[in-house]
Amino acid sequence: MSRPIELSREARQAASAGLRQVLADELDVEIGALQADLILDRVILDLGPILYNRAITDARAVIAARAEDMDEALYGLQRQTDLR
Repeated sequence: MSRPIELSREARQAASAGLRQVLADELDVEIGALQADLILDRVILDLGPILYNRAITDARAVIAARAEDMDEALYGLQRQTDLR
């Protein structure tokens, strides 16, 4: 079961303000805070899971690399013996 992606109040305000600024600067479109929040909700709904999954994939790669490094370090700690 997945939880919806939520932003902190500060992050949400910053994202909403940034969205308003981009629309004003790039498209000469002025929108209000409520409209920006609605667009932001839709962007989070559509793109949030994609970006989240990408972050998980990236984190897995980092963990796998670290696990490989640890495995090599453990082999380096093994001592030679004829006994099994």
